[in-house]
Amino acid sequence: MLEELRSGAADVTSLLALTPERLAAGLATEKLGAFELHAFVRGNGSIANLGDLTGTTVGVVRGSFAVSGARLVPFARLVEFETTDDLILPLLTGEIDAVVSAHNGFLRRLRTAAVEDQIVALDPPLVTSPYGFVVAAENEPLRTVLNAAIYSSISPEYLADVEQTWFGRSRTLWDNVLVRWGLLVSAVMLAAILVLGYWFFHYRKRSAELSRDRASDQLLIGALDEVAAAIVIYDDNLKAVHWNHGFELIFPSMVPALKKGATMRQMIVQSYVDGTIQNDLSDVEILEKVDLFIEDMRRGRAEVRTVRTQDGRVFQARDVKLGARHFASLRVDVSQLQKQQDTIAQQAVSLEAANEDLRTFSSIAAHDLKAPLFSLLNLIDFMAEDMEEAGITLPPDIQTNWAQMERLSHRMMRLVQDLLVYSTTQSESHRSEVIEPSPRLQEVLDLAGPREGFEVIIEANMPQLQVNPIAFDMVMRNLIVNALQHHDRDRGTIILSAQSGPDAVILSVRDDGPGIPEEHREQIFAPFHRLSASTEGSGLGLAFIKKTVESWGGSVQVRLGTATRGGVRGEFSALCHAE
Repeated sequence: MLEELRSGAADVTSLLALTPERLAAGLATEKLGAFELHAFVRGNGSIANLGDLTGTTVGVVRGSFAVSGARLVPFARLVEFETTDDLILPLLTGEIDAVVSAHNGFLRRLRTAAVEDQIVALDPPLVTSPYGFVVAAENEPLRTVLNAAIYSSISPEYLADVEQTWFGRSRTLWDNVLVRWGLLVSAVMLAAILVLGYWFFHYRKRSAELSRDRASDQLLIGALDEVAAAIVIYDDNLKAVHWNHGFELIFPSMVPALKKGATMRQMIVQSYVDGTIQNDLSDVEILEKVDLFIEDMRRGRAEVRTVRTQDGRVFQARDVKLGARHFASLRVDVSQLQKQQDTIAQQAVSLEAANEDLRTFSSIAAHDLKAPLFSLLNLIDFMAEDMEEAGITLPPDIQTNWAQMERLSHRMMRLVQDLLVYSTTQSESHRSEVIEPSPRLQEVLDLAGPREGFEVIIEANMPQLQVNPIAFDMVMRNLIVNALQHHDRDRGTIILSAQSGPDAVILSVRDDGPGIPEEHREQIFAPFHRLSASTEGSGLGLAFIKKTVESWGGSVQVRLGTATRGGVRGEFSALCHAE
């Protein structure tokens, strides 16, 4: 076009990008818009921005303006194609990583090929070049006329319409035939719902009248909605008027009586007399019992009864008043549930027996071990005295081993003693009485022997407790000793306090020690569990505390406070029943 312009064969070109080279060849009109050169990539690929194009394979149309734009991509390998349409398939198949092309033109090709949703353009554009008409350099009047036409006739709206005509537009949901049909079907369904709603409200009054005419049916339906079981509906005279199919399946022998119009009293009496319901009552007792059921039902005091049939099934039976003039008998089969409850009860008995055997074994084992251990400790003391009298001095290594043996023997004795106490906790802790905690805790503290440098504060006037006194002393002594042994400083404070609740007392032992990490707060109550191997003890102290307090019907928990180093941080709380 520029060659034709220079030779005089043409006065003006079609729309061209107004590059410096083209501006040197003629006179440009006012800008009508701008060509944008974009990089296009696969929508599901790994390239998300222009920076990801470095070193990739880029497709362009041979000899097009896109070639110079593609060279802006660092280290890109250009692959040239003859036409724009030739770029689409290699891009989709992954033969090339990206395409550089004019934005609107390439979008039109994608829309025509129906793959617009699979390829995306990266922002920002690689090159943006204004476009307009180029007029022969000596034809200034023509450019003036063209500019005047542009000013008077060309608007952004007009250009947008022309662009859509040339390049088309992106597809919307409305372009999808299935979407249009779906909206149409939805509209039809909405119209149908509105019509049905109109008729519903229009005939609602009539429906209520029909419901009243069939009140007995509605009562039966209401009962069935409440529970799926054997149901019989009676009128105000307690005469059977309706029953469900479940009744016929569960109690087939009683259906003939219903069909003859039996009353509720007759039906219940029959179930007891003919042995359908297990019982050992006389005829007189049966009549009195049934009359009591019916009297309670009429007064609205119907209670759920559990009855057993001769074939071993278990039912929850209830006779209730329905509305102002009807009554219902409901029988729900709970045989499976009852069987599970019986199994649980048997397992509880077996478990208690096993626990008792274990406690007995632990007690016997502790007693049997205590005597030889006591003899061993005495023997160690006698040997030490004999060596001292004989002037025998052991080598340092043997002295260390001797001390270790003595320490382990004493530790074993403490373990046996604690095990003996632990095994007898269940039975001993049940003998309870009302105690005053505050003065009793002072005696416990004297026996515990607090470390020098530690202050133990006992709150005055604590609420009374219903506990076993000896077990209470052992629990509190264990908690106090535990707080003293595991404190990480030479000085500290321990606070014993209690709070009274509606039906229980919360007794707390708080200290300003290091606390117990959260991950160990459940483990510490397990028997023989010790957080530190360097600390003396059997590992049964907290297990004894938990077992004892739970035998009172209470619970034990430990938590870490949020106070500063100088305040109270760790707390054991025991929930005990009040007087």
